[in-house]
This record gives sequence, C-alpha cells and structure tokens, in this order.
Amino acid sequence: MTTKLNKSTKLISIVILLTFTLISPGTFANSGGIPTGYYSITIAAADVPPEFPPEVAAILVGTWTIAFTEDGESYVTKDGDRVVEGSYRSSKEHLVMRDVSGPLACTDDHGIATGVYTWSLDNNELTLKPVLDRCFGRAFILTLRPMQQL
Repeated sequence: MTTKLNKSTKLISIVILLTFTLISPGTFANSGGIPTGYYSITIAAADVPPEFPPEVAAILVGTWTIAFTEDGESYVTKDGDRVVEGSYRSSKEHLVMRDVSGPLACTDDHGIATGVYTWSLDNNELTLKPVLDRCFGRAFILTLRPMQQL
C-alpha cells in the first residue's frame, strides 16, 4: 500500500510541476532557474555500457552541447550538428525539457517528448538527475556525469 501511495504521490507531483511550467511559458526560463547559455559533455566509447547495441553506441559517442536561451528554447548539437530543437522551463529546483524537432528528438511515442530533472550548478558543472524521462538517449546523455558550462 505504501509503495502504491508513494508512486501516486510522485505522479501527482510531476503532473502539477509539468502543468505549472507548461502553462506559464517564459516564467521559469531565466527566473531563478538554470542560467542561460551553453553546457557540454563528451561521451567516449568507454562510457557506453558494453550491452548496448553498436548502433546505439555510435549515436551516443561524441561531444554534445545544449543551449538554453532566454526565451525558453533549447538546442542540442552533437559534434557541431544541430540534432534537437525544443523548449525548456526551469525553476530553482527543476528542469522540464520538451523535444520538438530534429533527427534525434524524442517525439515519436506519447509522453516521451518531455523529461523532468532536478538540477544543480556548482563550479560551472551542471548536474541533472532524472525525476521522469522516458527518452533513453536524452536521459543517458544528460545524466552520465556533470556537463561543463561554456
């Protein structure tokens, strides 16, 4: 019973957070949230678990950079090529990202476009921890280790 209650409480909290951040566009983009700018991480072949299929590993390996703009837009590049365009909202504690388009955007399945994370920025390192994200690639890249603020 406690596990079911905890899952229900967590789900309700996530729904409230998503609703609040999506209803008020621009409110959190640069208001006590993640500082706008660029953040980067390089993923090497050694970072990818050996049980991953080779085609997945090939997609993950490279230098990933995410740009958070003042107007709530986000852009992701891999090795200098733009691969995802989206939007984001952030508060003092949470980041909500939504993929909109791009060759590596998570937009196919219902509910996969949006990911929710907690975040911290210390010594120019952005650390994200997933609250809820069904997009495997986005979650892997964003949470492997802290991203460097550029």
